[in-house]
Amino acid sequence: MIAGDHVILRAFEVGDADRCYRWMNDPNIVRTLKSRYPIAFQNEVEWLERAMRPSESERHFAVERREDRAHIGNASIHDIDWVSRCAWFGLFIGEPSAWNRGFGNDAIRTLVRFAFDEMNLYKLRINVFDYNDRATHLLLSVGFVQEGKLVNDFYREGAYHDLLILSIFRDSKPPAQVVP
Repeated sequence: MIAGDHVILRAFEVGDADRCYRWMNDPNIVRTLKSRYPIAFQNEVEWLERAMRPSESERHFAVERREDRAHIGNASIHDIDWVSRCAWFGLFIGEPSAWNRGFGNDAIRTLVRFAFDEMNLYKLRINVFDYNDRATHLLLSVGFVQEGKLVNDFYREGAYHDLLILSIFRDSKPPAQVVP
């Protein structure tokens, strides 16, 4: 387990399948991900089984609230380039009762700290849709910078959207205290 101030990142377990399935079929969550179509329960179970046996280029985590150990979201570090020490990551808080309470902030900080201090990575990147103002604001507030933009890269909800490329570097880690 990887402990933050308010969250714990842990390995996935078989019992996480129902929650993951529910979240991956929630339109409010899916609109922030590249996932587009409803996912069958069996497909989510198969993904979860693969996530429990990661390759060298990926690590997957369940995000739990520290206070009651409730599974509230998912995170991953993937496409790890061990030579250049760079990787992509993804993270979402899927449980609506945990939204806007600082858990995403703490989960990002915890994941970044783990990637830099334990995995010895130098750079983490994430793609964010231009309409996801909440995620963009949060990532910039914890030390990410916009490195680029892929213009009209993704079609959703009847329009093309830009994909922002946000990165954080080891030498610009976010401060230890949580930003409200």
